[in-house]
Amino acid sequence: MQKKIIDNTSSRIPDLYKIKDVETLKSFGSYTEVKIWVEKKVGVTLKINGWNQLLKRIYDLSFSVNENIEKLIFLLDENKHLKELGSFPEAKKKVSALLGLQIKARSWKQLERNLKSIVVAFRNRDMVDKSAIFEKNKIRNFIHSSRLEGIQMSDTPALKMTDVLDKYRAKQ
Repeated sequence: MQKKIIDNTSSRIPDLYKIKDVETLKSFGSYTEVKIWVEKKVGVTLKINGWNQLLKRIYDLSFSVNENIEKLIFLLDENKHLKELGSFPEAKKKVSALLGLQIKARSWKQLERNLKSIVVAFRNRDMVDKSAIFEKNKIRNFIHSSRLEGIQMSDTPALKMTDVLDKYRAKQ
């Protein structure tokens, strides 16, 4: 029964990070169908009741994954960086804290598999490219360093960095 629901629902639901409201979620099917599909895609049982909690969990996970994408990619690297977090219980606790979701795993392999499924389900496809990650960080750092200089910028600047620099550069 669950497999049938997942197969019918999976073709209709887009990437999880693109879901913006409850009405979009409802358009994919019943609450049970969508919840089962999300749990299957994430690989973790979600302890939630209702559309609003489901949407909030999707938002929270999407935000956590995309804000920490560099760390997550590093942890999932082939060089077994996940084991550098400490013992297995410590690593599981740190990964759970990073994502804001209790991850259940009984082995390193299962922890890695669960983490991969969450990252794949919630990552913004634009942020997979390392150069895109670098550009995002460069802009974020520029905005924060501009605050130190007394220049207030929004988180999504409409101007290019060179335009802002030219505007505030000392005129000679």
